Amino acid sequence: MDNQNNKINSLQISKTEFDTIKSKAVVKYSSVLRPPNFAHLQCNTDLNLPPSNWLSSAAESYGLKHMLSHSDGFSSFQMAHMFPDCIGEVDVVSDAENIKRLLKIPYSNKSVSMMVHRIENTLLLDEFDVHKHLMVQTVDDWEWLRKFFYGHILESFDRKEKCITHKVNTFDVIQQRSLISKFLHYSIAESSNSNNDYQLPNKMLPSPPSLSAPPLPEPTPEEEFPDDPKTHRVFNQNVLWNFEDLRMLLGTDLPIFGGGTYPCISLRLRDMSKPISVLTGIDYWLDNLMCNVPEVVMCYHLNGIVQKYELVKTEDLPYLNDSKFSPKVIRDVAQNILSFLKSNATKAGHTYWLFKGKNDDVVKLYDLTSLCSESLVEGRCEGQNPFTVPVAMLLYRVARNLKHNPDVGIPSSPITIQMLLNNCLKLLNKTKYPQIVTSVNYMLSDLYIPVNTNPTSPKLDDLTNIGEDSLTSHIDSDDDSSFGSDDDSPTFSVGVHDLCLSHKKKNKSKKHKFPRSEPVVKTLEERCQKALYHVGCGLSCLQYFKNLNPHCTDENNMKQFEDEPKMAASSDAIPMPYSVSETDQQMKDEKIVNKGIKNKNRKRNKANTIIESDNETKNVPSTLLCKSIAETMPTWHNPPDAKDSDSWKQHLRVLLYEKACLSYATLAEHEFTCNKYGVALKHFRSVFECRLCIINTNINDLFGFLLGRCGDCCLLIAQNWDKAQQYTDEFKTDSNYDIEIREALQSECDNCTQEDFNLIPTLFESKESMLNAAANCYGRSLELETNEKNKNNLNRRIGNVYNEITSGYIDEIATALRDKIELTPTRLQWLLKQSKHYLSKGIDKFESTEDLINLALLYSNMGRLYRHVSYYSSQYMVSLGEFLKDEDFTNKAVESYTKGLAVLGNRRFNPQLWDMVCWDLSTTIYNMAIQSQDDPSIFSDRAEAEKEVISLLLKALKYCDLENDSSRKLLYEFRAAYIHDRLASLYHHRLRCLEVDIPKFKSTLHQCTSHYNRAYEMFFKMDRPLECLEILIKSIALDELQIDSSTNSQSKVKFIMSITQTLGKCISILKMLGENSIDECKEKYSDDHNDSLEKTDRSCEDDQDSEKKKKKLLKLLEERLQHILKSMIKLAMAKTSKLANKTNELKVIYGELLRKSSDADDFSHLLRVVTQISELSF
Repeated sequence: MDNQNNKINSLQISKTEFDTIKSKAVVKYSSVLRPPNFAHLQCNTDLNLPPSNWLSSAAESYGLKHMLSHSDGFSSFQMAHMFPDCIGEVDVVSDAENIKRLLKIPYSNKSVSMMVHRIENTLLLDEFDVHKHLMVQTVDDWEWLRKFFYGHILESFDRKEKCITHKVNTFDVIQQRSLISKFLHYSIAESSNSNNDYQLPNKMLPSPPSLSAPPLPEPTPEEEFPDDPKTHRVFNQNVLWNFEDLRMLLGTDLPIFGGGTYPCISLRLRDMSKPISVLTGIDYWLDNLMCNVPEVVMCYHLNGIVQKYELVKTEDLPYLNDSKFSPKVIRDVAQNILSFLKSNATKAGHTYWLFKGKNDDVVKLYDLTSLCSESLVEGRCEGQNPFTVPVAMLLYRVARNLKHNPDVGIPSSPITIQMLLNNCLKLLNKTKYPQIVTSVNYMLSDLYIPVNTNPTSPKLDDLTNIGEDSLTSHIDSDDDSSFGSDDDSPTFSVGVHDLCLSHKKKNKSKKHKFPRSEPVVKTLEERCQKALYHVGCGLSCLQYFKNLNPHCTDENNMKQFEDEPKMAASSDAIPMPYSVSETDQQMKDEKIVNKGIKNKNRKRNKANTIIESDNETKNVPSTLLCKSIAETMPTWHNPPDAKDSDSWKQHLRVLLYEKACLSYATLAEHEFTCNKYGVALKHFRSVFECRLCIINTNINDLFGFLLGRCGDCCLLIAQNWDKAQQYTDEFKTDSNYDIEIREALQSECDNCTQEDFNLIPTLFESKESMLNAAANCYGRSLELETNEKNKNNLNRRIGNVYNEITSGYIDEIATALRDKIELTPTRLQWLLKQSKHYLSKGIDKFESTEDLINLALLYSNMGRLYRHVSYYSSQYMVSLGEFLKDEDFTNKAVESYTKGLAVLGNRRFNPQLWDMVCWDLSTTIYNMAIQSQDDPSIFSDRAEAEKEVISLLLKALKYCDLENDSSRKLLYEFRAAYIHDRLASLYHHRLRCLEVDIPKFKSTLHQCTSHYNRAYEMFFKMDRPLECLEILIKSIALDELQIDSSTNSQSKVKFIMSITQTLGKCISILKMLGENSIDECKEKYSDDHNDSLEKTDRSCEDDQDSEKKKKKLLKLLEERLQHILKSMIKLAMAKTSKLANKTNELKVIYGELLRKSSDADDFSHLLRVVTQISELSF
């Protein structure tokens, strides 16, 4: 006793030294709505006699019934479950009596024993009666702790009396409590609303679960508390007490009285014969601070007879005679003991024991979970720690509250929620608590992929940095110093004297680092995988749900679940958290159609893949739009009963499969945008499979969409067939994150009987098989679709598939032509038949959707098919003659190309496609003309053949676009020049068969001259000297024909003068031949002009060696010059023309032509001769 008095004296402080203590309390919950009015008792009132209202229901409504006995249960768990929103926000949750015991440690020699648990940043403190639990009771619940207590704390059994302070309920103690209870009942005045100005706040219970969140199972009371739930009761008040920089959620039973004169007071009954002790003064002071009571009224008595009253303000309580204490010391103790606990009780889920023996000067903290691990090993003393499950359930409730009921305007930290849920999983055995474990896994999956996620455009919160500081934000100021032993030690200690040191004067040390949760994933792919992993874990727990009705078969259970009105029937579709938008679906599908053709169009639109207009592909919104959160939830009327295991099992099963659908869909859309079509198809298939496990029917609103997406994947795999092996590996690779889901699907669902599901391929055998699979998926999706706009989109995609299939067949014919492979008639007939079949079906699809661009393209592809077959038939006519004898494929090609142009209407509609179709049509007609000219036997007579060829050439010329600045303009000009050349040659040939004096000769001559001139101008513009020289030689030959046909010398001179003008043009051409490289000129145009499968330039194909052609033309020019000079000399010698005086000059020139020196080249020699002739004057 002397030792205790010395302690108290050393801790006293004068009022002048007192620093203002910051204290504020807010009532969180109150079971007493209005405090009783205070009745001042008359002197000599005998409190030993029971008042008339003693223990009455009216009096007990003021909370006085708790004065006779105080609850010794683990009340912090109850308060934490009542106010999960406070967990993480306050430093301590505890009974107010426990806090008072801690703060009185420096003033008391009594033992202190408390269990400590950490939930996020909050400590749960509960008194642990060592004598009751470890010395008196013999139940097995505490056997593991009893072993530790006797083995580590007590050196011998005899020391227990020296170590533990017993709670002795002697007769005097019971009598004193009864006297206090009677005094309080006497002090209740009759209620009068007019006289009672003070009213306690109404109940402030936590808000109900958010309607946006699905109902999840609640822990049972037996699972929430470490002890018997029946021993728990609600405190009169739960208050949030701010003491300096500390925040506490406390439960208190302090009776508060009011009245006109005393609006808020506490009452104390004091024995006048005994002084007030320091410990009692601290009790009074802390009680008033914790409840924001400004005054205390002390009633003094002698042997139960009232003597007098004394009113004391709360701030004066520390300075009463005989009970002086230092508020500053109490503040320091509070800060230091909390810092000590938070610095060392850092592991969530661990049970810590705070213990101070009687008369000890050291407070110790034991990590019982670590120290007693051997006693708690599963299989030996499984689950004997009664705190493990309640802590896990509290972690679950707090995490659920943070996730579904965040503070307004303050989003909860996903890292904190993840940490709480993961710690909960570590503490619970899924075979014993499957409902909670399944719910935890669902919440974790929803943390990664929230229920309102749009798979095509997921806008997810950043989980990398949010909330990182929340793990230590409330305790930074307390963690600047550490107490006790090393961080790795399971035992920590602090001296009582150290607890009294001023918080500002403590020696600073490095900040303690608390264990962090594992980093939340960053990428979308990782988030989906994490979500699927937890969905799988949740599904694996469903097998452990207990069937509470053993007489009910599984089928009956399912039937009961479906018929239960309070639950979502399994036969009804629970909406996915996204829906197909009509307009956006159409635009998205157009993007899908366009996406597959980009690579092919870079080279040339040779495969003629579907193309889109610029307007249709500029802006492509996402296909899917989020529904409201409420639409994504099951339509519960009321959540199932807690004991209805079957209903919860079915409900959680639906939630998990819905989450699997959403996660797979989000992951599939992500992989799809990354061009990983194999794994995307695999995940879309998984979405379909998961949906079948929820709604096992053939018709479902989502099935059509999923089949359409699978069709997209199949189509793009076929269009990128060079990566087929990569897609196959992606599809076949098993992932670890969804093993549990796949096992659940195999055990629960029999999808082999689902025809729609079997449309999705599992093997990538060939490009054709993937295209057929795409067509089948699109076709079934079209059957299920009811929206007209979506139907149009699907028809367009089906048309695209048909076009792709046909392109493969056409490419096979083109390859056979290129590699000179002879196809069998049967194979060619099959290719032709299949191509016509699919192109016709594709044309029908695009006609039904009025898609003019793609319709024109398919007509162009039809023309391409007939053109290839026509050319193939010309190469292998003997073997295919019987098969092709009645077919005119060239004319069919022209007809198809013409239909394509008719669909487009004009070039402005789509210039690129118009130019392509025009070029192919011009090429086809040009080749028809060449073929007809080379093989006139197909016509009855030569005149008819010549007429048909001219008609075809003029038609081909018509489709040469020389006006618009297109990419093929040079090709058009080159072809037009050759067509003019051929037309001139045809008219030239016709002139040889006509009489000079008939009218037809003149018109034919005009046509011939006009086409020669036009051909020359175009070749000259394109820098083609050989072609120009050839045209000029033909023009000279035309004048020579007229000279030979003329009988009049004057007419002959006229044509000779025309020849000299033509020779003047030859001068520039010969100079070009001497200066330019003919090879470069030819190479410049041959790559663009020549088609590998068709004849587009007869001269280029007949004369592969340009040098030989040059020599041939120069030789021919030399011959023509000889013939011309002879004619001119003959006319000059006749003395009847303008050449009469030019005989000698002509002879000199002729001699020059014949006397070619051995060292002179053809260019310079002919150039001199031509120059001399052209300089002659007539």
